[in-house]
Amino acid sequence: MSDDSAMIHNRAMIVNNLAMLVKNKCNLSVALGGKETLLTVLLAINHQDGTVVLDYGSSDYLNKKLLKVRSPGFNTVFNGIQVSFHVGGVTKGKYRGSDCFIIDIPSQLYWYNRREYYRVDCPSAASSYIQIELDEPEEDAKLEVKEAYSMAMSKIQQKLIIELQQRIAEEKEAFQRAYSKMNAASKAKANAIREKFEENLEVNSLKPSPKLANVIRLNLADISMSGCRLVNVDPEFSAYFQEGSFSRERLLVMPHVRIRVGFKVVSAQVVSSRLGGNEINPDNYEENIGVEFLDLPQSLEGAILRYVQDIERQSGLLDNL
Repeated sequence: MSDDSAMIHNRAMIVNNLAMLVKNKCNLSVALGGKETLLTVLLAINHQDGTVVLDYGSSDYLNKKLLKVRSPGFNTVFNGIQVSFHVGGVTKGKYRGSDCFIIDIPSQLYWYNRREYYRVDCPSAASSYIQIELDEPEEDAKLEVKEAYSMAMSKIQQKLIIELQQRIAEEKEAFQRAYSKMNAASKAKANAIREKFEENLEVNSLKPSPKLANVIRLNLADISMSGCRLVNVDPEFSAYFQEGSFSRERLLVMPHVRIRVGFKVVSAQVVSSRLGGNEINPDNYEENIGVEFLDLPQSLEGAILRYVQDIERQSGLLDNL
């Protein structure tokens, strides 16, 4: 790590800080090489032997691989504090009758309380987002609630149609590129198939998936263990992300994993929208929405931690100690 001021060398402080992680049953991730990562949990500290006990993983393949790693590096986040350390190696042992990993108490511990709770920017190519499904208002709901629902549903339908049209256009371009490389015989067959396809397309016009007809998706701009920042580019959706509002069991999609999270909107700031005065320009609208995750179980914290560390590893921020 680059910040030497965050490196702890005092053994008593290292043991004390590790004891806090044990008390809170913190997840630890350890890179095994390539894209493989093992997730474990701090279970206990043996002061007499100078060792730390870690939970034995569920994957026998990954467990055996960790035992062969030289100088493995462990990483976690505790209350917004980034924690990292290396040890000489890992051995297999027993703890309360079950298999476990045993490591020596590390000689140094990186303990960095990063501002904004260890926040990292989400790569735009990663396509990470939070999804909410709109419920139709009750019959006795307020007029503004019904209007907000109607506007949002219309916008969702419009976006789905545009996406569908874009996919059709991309498919046509791909066909034209392939067609230009065909010989005469292949072109004749391709034309016949294409004509039939477009006839069917005209008769049975494609429609957006009904499963997405009431779904709002907002991309993640950044993420931390405590929350994330969403970007809303449609003013029609802003009513569903008002400051102080709560959402439960919403889908959070990250590369390779989908989880359900609860969250509170702690801030909603329009950064680009005005034509003049109070008039909104829908073509230049951008709203930053700050979200705080609520009551995340350890399994979901682990999923977010892996994503955060994947981003840092790809950007070169998780260098060796």
